[in-house]
Amino acid sequence: MKISNLETAQHPSSRTPRLLRPFAWLLRGLKFLLRGFAFLPRLLRLSRGGRISLWRVASGGSLDDSGRLPRYILLGAMMLAAIWAPVISYVRYAPLSYSSEMALILPGAGASTSINLSDIGQASSSANSAYSSSTLSPTVTYQSLLSSPQVLERAAKALDDIPAAFGKPRVKLLDQTSFIQVALKGGSPEQARARNAALLDAFLFELDKLRSDEIARRESSVVGAIDAYQAKVDDARRAIADLQRDSGLKSNEQYDAIIADNEDLQLEIAAGQARLEELAERIETLGRSLETTPDMAALVLKLRADPEYVTLADSLARDRADLAKLAVNFGPNHPKIVGANNRVAGLSDRLSNRGVILAGFDTLELAGDVDALADGQRAALLSSLVTLAAEARGLSAEISAKEQSLARGEARVRSLSDAAAKLDALKREYKVAEAVFASALARINTAKSDIFASYPMVQVVSSPSIEYEPTSPNIKIAVAGGVAGSAFALFSLLLAWIRQPILGRAVRLFTEGK
Repeated sequence: MKISNLETAQHPSSRTPRLLRPFAWLLRGLKFLLRGFAFLPRLLRLSRGGRISLWRVASGGSLDDSGRLPRYILLGAMMLAAIWAPVISYVRYAPLSYSSEMALILPGAGASTSINLSDIGQASSSANSAYSSSTLSPTVTYQSLLSSPQVLERAAKALDDIPAAFGKPRVKLLDQTSFIQVALKGGSPEQARARNAALLDAFLFELDKLRSDEIARRESSVVGAIDAYQAKVDDARRAIADLQRDSGLKSNEQYDAIIADNEDLQLEIAAGQARLEELAERIETLGRSLETTPDMAALVLKLRADPEYVTLADSLARDRADLAKLAVNFGPNHPKIVGANNRVAGLSDRLSNRGVILAGFDTLELAGDVDALADGQRAALLSSLVTLAAEARGLSAEISAKEQSLARGEARVRSLSDAAAKLDALKREYKVAEAVFASALARINTAKSDIFASYPMVQVVSSPSIEYEPTSPNIKIAVAGGVAGSAFALFSLLLAWIRQPILGRAVRLFTEGK
């Protein structure tokens, strides 16, 4: 039977149902395929004479050459079989696989710490934002760490599984964000979630391990420097203690206090000398007015204070007055005159003896002054004179003592001047060493407090999920892939069918161009 008659006998409009009319050519090809290989020599016909022609293979035939149709149907069937056989096998025999997803986020803000140490120094620590560098991306670093062998091995060991069977996570970074999406597959929903949770724990454990290792390495790098700083502090403190012990100067404040005391003494001495000059002028003026001296005024007041001496002085004054009256009327040998003289002589002797007892010498000449104190006015002046003299003597003694103290203070200042300068230098050196040492310790402590400097903090935005719908095999994607492959295969056959006119037109254009 000829092919043309076969096409007429099997026209789609007469023998094929309405729903299968679009597949009429495909059914015809399958029918030829089922007839066996009896027509194989005819199907492989490459030229009318049965000989193989390379031009025939390259150029094809005319569009109305239906003799080529069986070969195209056979080739199309083989291509479709090669496409759909894996698809059907995948859909039918691929094991079920479930997926668990979680989402992580990296906060991008930096941190800074500053510590002020009173009278010692200042320590500060700062951590830049994790995204401040254009050459380093923490999300890319964490992406690699999530898929690293040590993390996968620890996660598999946590589930008593082997790393080869654990699987590799699918890590996705969202552009222009700090989000990290992690998906991991398993044979069941529970297994997928357990694997994802184990992966998260292993990842966080590895991060903590890296942070601890970084802090330990930083500490080990500065231990030697801190020991050197501490040695400088100890040497400075030892030098200060030796100087204080040898010189007796405990602090620069003590030296400043000695200088201040000397200045105060100078001011007090000057004020005392001015007061002493004032007292001396008043004593001299009052002494001239009373025609006496302060010592004599003090003695007169002392005698006036003794009742026996005052009584004897008063009696002597009366007897002398009586003797003067009798001398006017009687002669020296008159018994009354003689009796009066005897009484005056006796009272004078007794007064002299009493004066020797009180003053240590004969005070008979002062008896008149003592008797003159009876009116009270002269006594007040003598008392003022004695008071001013006593005050002057006390002030003079005070000035003398202060001058001696000032001399000792100035000598001590001269002897401590070198020690004070050296002590000030040693204390300044000690403060610098202590500030450096304390700042180094503070920097270590602040570095420990900021453990997210190199490895930023990770927060779990979405915990490992559990999905009861399998992610593999995906029937929709498989069918879509098969349909797309079939469309490309049929389109390639169509291009092969019409290649002769296209090639002919190209050859003519090329010939005309020459």
